Amino acid sequence: MIRAGVVGATGYAGAELVRILTGHPDVKLTIATSRQYAGEAFENVFPSMAGVVNLKCREFTMDGVCNIADNVFLALPHKLPMTYVPELLERGKRVIDLSADFRFKDGSSYEAYYQPHTAKDFLDEAVYGLCEIYPEQIKNSRLIGNPGCYPTSVLLPLIPLLRSGILDLHSIIADSKSG
Repeated sequence: MIRAGVVGATGYAGAELVRILTGHPDVKLTIATSRQYAGEAFENVFPSMAGVVNLKCREFTMDGVCNIADNVFLALPHKLPMTYVPELLERGKRVIDLSADFRFKDGSSYEAYYQPHTAKDFLDEAVYGLCEIYPEQIKNSRLIGNPGCYPTSVLLPLIPLLRSGILDLHSIIADSKSG
C-alpha cells in the first residue's frame, strides 16, 4: 500500500487529486494539508466528499508530512514546491509536483516565464511526468514534474504523429482551451 500525502489539498488541483487518490485501491491517503482549512474535516470543506474522505486538513509541517507519507504530492502555486523539494528528497520521499517548478530541465526557461528558481540542482533529476510517453523514467524517479493541461493536450496527440514521421515539427500550430 502506497502512503500518500497531498500538500495543498483544498485547492482546485489538490481537491481533485484527493478524490482520485482516495478511490485508488493501492493508495492510502495519510495526510491532506491546507493552510486555509487546517483543523477542518475535508468533507466539511468539500461536502461532496462526505463519507469518502475521512481526514482532517492539517497545517503543513515537514515532519507531519514525512512521518506518515512516502509519496508527497505538491499541489501548490508555482515557487512554493521548490522550497520543499530539497528536504523532502533528503528525507527519502518521492515527490510529484503539480506546479511548473520541476517541468523544465533548464532553469533559464523556467525563469523566463516565472521567477528565479531556487532549487536548480534538482532540475536534471526531475522527470517530466507525461506517463504515456515516459513510463519507465517515471517508475524510477524520485521527483516528477507533472505536466500542465495545455502541454498535455498538445503533446499526447502530436508525439505519435511526429515519431512516425507523419507530421513535420515546423508545420504545427496549437490552440488550446481550458475550462
